[in-house]
Order: sequence, then structure tokens, then C-alpha cells
Amino acid sequence: MPLAATLATEEIYNAFLGEYSQLKTFFHGHTYTGNPLGCAAALASLELFQREHILENLEPKINHLRAKLKSFESLNHVGDVRQCGLIAAIELVKDKTTKEPYPWEERVGINVCLEARKQGLLIRPLGHIIVIMPPLIIKIHEIDRMLDIIHESIQIVTPFKPR
Repeated sequence: MPLAATLATEEIYNAFLGEYSQLKTFFHGHTYTGNPLGCAAALASLELFQREHILENLEPKINHLRAKLKSFESLNHVGDVRQCGLIAAIELVKDKTTKEPYPWEERVGINVCLEARKQGLLIRPLGHIIVIMPPLIIKIHEIDRMLDIIHESIQIVTPFKPR
């Protein structure tokens, strides 16, 4: 259920603050503001975050993801692995040495994601980059399974070249 909030710096906020007669209001429709069902879902989510200590329990998951991603660096067609928290990206390249990208028309990223789907994992590519954005509630064993599927899918889709 969509729910929106508008955040602004104090300077921006003050630019729209004034008497009603000044017409300084922020004339923008807030389609998803105040929806009762959306607000109830948001409140339940915040309660869950507090009760389950979701944010406090992220560090071990982030560290585990980082350690497991190291295995991708040895794959012949992985040019780079990037991570920020639980978000990661695996860049697929035609030539690891030169970092030459795959031609777009080969759809390597899409094919890796389709292979992963056959194994029960829904992920998405941004061109030749595999995007990993698991939910914050993911368990360590689920991180392992996710990365095992992605690792295997990359090996199936990209041609093997011995070094």
C-alpha cells in the first residue's frame, strides 16, 4: 500500500511557510498522503522494526553479504562487485582484464536473472549489472541461498574461459 511523505531542508520549508493570504503553500497533490490503510501498514511496519530490532540486527547480515560476495571476484566474467549495506551490484563483463562490457543485445544480465528465476530467485539486472536488494528481514541462510543461485546462474550463462 503506497504511502508518501515529503522531506525538505529548513530553507526549503521556510520558502513555503507564510500566511494563507500570501499563497506560499506547496501546491502539490499528495496522492498517497493520509491513506488510512497505508498509514496502518506503516505503523505496523514501524512497530515490527522496533519489536524485532531489525536495524540493530543488520550489521551481521551486511558483513556476511560482504564476505560471500568475495567469491564472485574469481568468476571469469565478473568485472566488479560493489556493496552499500545490504544493496550490492555484480557487474558482468565480456573481458575481465580489459573490463570490456558485453554488448547490450546479448542481454547477459537478463539471461542471468532468467536463469536465477528457474531456481526460484527473482532478481533484476540494470543492463549487465545484477542488482541485489534483499529485504532487511532476510536471514543469513537466505543470503547464502540467494548468492549461491546468482553465482551458479552467472556460471551457466557466461562462457567459461580458463585463465
